[in-house]
Amino acid sequence: MTSNDSATDPEIEAALQACAREPVHIPGAIQPHGALISCDAELARVRQVSANLEEMLGVTVDHALAGKPEDLLGRRWLTQVREVIDGVSRFRALIVSLRVGGKSRRFRLLPYRSGSRVVIELEPIEGEPERWLFSALAEWQRQLARFQKQENLLDAVTGLVRDLAGYDRVMIYRFDEDWNGSVVSESRAEGVDSYLGHHFPASDIPEQVRRLYSIKPVRDIPDATRDPVALVPEADPADAAPLDLSKGILRVAAPIHRSYLANMNVVASMSIAMNVDAGLWGLLACHSERPNVLPPALRDALRAMVHSASLKLELIEAQEQAEVLERANSSRDVLIDERGEFPRPEVLVERYGSEWLEVFRACGVALVVGESLASVGRVPQRGAIEKALNWLSEQPGADPLWSSHEIGRSPLAGCLPGNFAGLLALPLSIRESLPAWLLLFRQERIETRIWAGNPQKALDRQGDKLSPRSSFEAWKEEVRGRSDQWTKVERRAAMDLATDLAALVAANEISRLNDQLTDLATHDHLTGLWNRYRMDEAIDHEIAMAHRYGRHCSLMMFDIDHFKHFNDSFGHEAGDEVLVRLARTVETVLREPDRVGRWGGEEFIVLAPDTDLDGGRRLAERLRRVIEDLDLGDYGNVTVSIGLAMAGEGEVRRDLVARADRALYAAKEGGRNRVEVADN
Repeated sequence: MTSNDSATDPEIEAALQACAREPVHIPGAIQPHGALISCDAELARVRQVSANLEEMLGVTVDHALAGKPEDLLGRRWLTQVREVIDGVSRFRALIVSLRVGGKSRRFRLLPYRSGSRVVIELEPIEGEPERWLFSALAEWQRQLARFQKQENLLDAVTGLVRDLAGYDRVMIYRFDEDWNGSVVSESRAEGVDSYLGHHFPASDIPEQVRRLYSIKPVRDIPDATRDPVALVPEADPADAAPLDLSKGILRVAAPIHRSYLANMNVVASMSIAMNVDAGLWGLLACHSERPNVLPPALRDALRAMVHSASLKLELIEAQEQAEVLERANSSRDVLIDERGEFPRPEVLVERYGSEWLEVFRACGVALVVGESLASVGRVPQRGAIEKALNWLSEQPGADPLWSSHEIGRSPLAGCLPGNFAGLLALPLSIRESLPAWLLLFRQERIETRIWAGNPQKALDRQGDKLSPRSSFEAWKEEVRGRSDQWTKVERRAAMDLATDLAALVAANEISRLNDQLTDLATHDHLTGLWNRYRMDEAIDHEIAMAHRYGRHCSLMMFDIDHFKHFNDSFGHEAGDEVLVRLARTVETVLREPDRVGRWGGEEFIVLAPDTDLDGGRRLAERLRRVIEDLDLGDYGNVTVSIGLAMAGEGEVRRDLVARADRALYAAKEGGRNRVEVADN
């Protein structure tokens, strides 16, 4: 970060850190379009109320604090509030009618627990119920099925939200690996500035704010120019802890955020979290230059629409990843067909290296086995590679894969030349005395980024204070020293390829060293199950027997639903433990002739000889139920999606596996934790 004219770097950095620590979840005030009542855990006493309670309910603050929650809401509605916070009701919010000034007035009540207290937020509802929202939601669900590309889906979401909610600008804001954001879709009114393609620094949405989206996925600020409404009394007389409003909708915006919106000429703002694979993928962000108080029902409907779009986005990304894996697996299928020949490493690279370059979008591939180095494409000099491998070999850790798309900022900066910015390195597990590595290289890709304002001036000095930057004028930056990032699916495919290469290199060693490594070539090192190489042999054999003797043969492919959750929440060692526990469980369910193998990553395959589709379906459902009932202790439970296919007349292994794989994807698309049967 460079300094501006009126603040030094330490001042800016200290201010950013202070901003990141700001307790935005306990502001001590709410937005003025609603009211708040804070009660004790038993809903017997009123502890705090918002200063505008009389305006909303016609009850003075003093009277409310001297009374009981029942006096404010009535026994009927208080009973329903208790059912919501106790989890008895299936609703998270209530629509209630209260007597205010002798007339009936409708409110949306949002009750939630906050530490030792129960908070009840009230928003007035004007006019008739918006019944048309039901048909709008239904129509959106029908439209979702037709989207096959991310950009089409995102453009439809931004257009729909702007049409329904009336904002000047609606954007989809996607986070990168450093939590910088970029606008990937936008719908805006005529004359409104465009931010499409612009980047925003991570400091614009600091970590503690991003964390709040996992608690409350919607942030609605109808009018940032209105003064906040304080809580009375300022502190709870029975609990000194500030009132945590993380779960609410009325939490007032922090002063620095209100300044940020003002600098953007934004009065009304709403943002909705977009979660993919149980993580924050991005935000739908809405801006208006005028106040925009949304009816609660419309806001809830928009949240539901964005949530369903996020689920569809997850499926589209899964399909895109599946296509990459399919290309990688096709390469692996050909590679595995080498069994019996045991080619040397240099022969493998000569035959298949060009295909690996294409699959992994790499500029060069190197296969290092002992003193032997075989390569294709553009790779560093041998001395540089050896220097890098010396460092990699000394690194501890359970995760064998090492990757970087910014080598110049990694510990390998002094090992590899600057024009190589990306490296994915995997050791091949053969034997300790024979070090072997698969190395994939990417060259630097120079990128011109357009930022919404200078990211190095996240804060400006105004007098003695630091405030958000005042300029959002497009600012260009040339980014060097980076390659395209290695995606999750590319890393997974590389690990699978490394496993197969390890098996083949080991097989070559076996043929040279009197079959000493047979177990490594045929079994998965983690679970002890047959590996893909051994399962391919078994599948070929059973298909041949089925064709010769007119028997049935069924094949199941399954993988763990949301497996990334275990690694992200508990670490890779926990993920490995889940894989081992699941493998042991599956072995106890199978019959004597059945075979199970690890296909790659969290994906497994079961071969059921002499089994038709009905028998295969029963076996698959038994597997699914047993795995669903598996108690993993602190890790919770796990489910699997299963694709089932039966070998058809004249069908070969590759086609049978492909049909089972398609059925597996259909099971995921159908909701996961289910069995889908492929058409014969």
